[in-house]
Amino acid sequence: MRPLAPRDNLNIEDDNGGVFVPMDVVTMIASVATILVALFGGFAWFLRRMDAGFATQEARMEHRFVGIDARFDRVEARLDRVEVGFTQVQRELTEVKIAVARLEGPTPRLVTTR
Repeated sequence: MRPLAPRDNLNIEDDNGGVFVPMDVVTMIASVATILVALFGGFAWFLRRMDAGFATQEARMEHRFVGIDARFDRVEARLDRVEVGFTQVQRELTEVKIAVARLEGPTPRLVTTR
């Protein structure tokens, strides 16, 4: 790269304080800023689309789970009735055991008492 030739009618130090930024650098900075803004906008658009998709799926699942919850409630009520039935059977079985024990009498002893 060849050095810049001084110009007679242009005083760089008076115009910008001695700072010279080539047009390539300015273009590169503007390009990077534009790309970053585009990436940010694309990411925001993507997040919005994902949120909308999740919202529709959540609504569908809620609708399905309403029916499933009702079925679980019916099954739970049925299991409660079965549990009450088992408790009654257990009581009756205990009464039968007591009755059989009364019929059999006391257990015979090995040594008889005199």
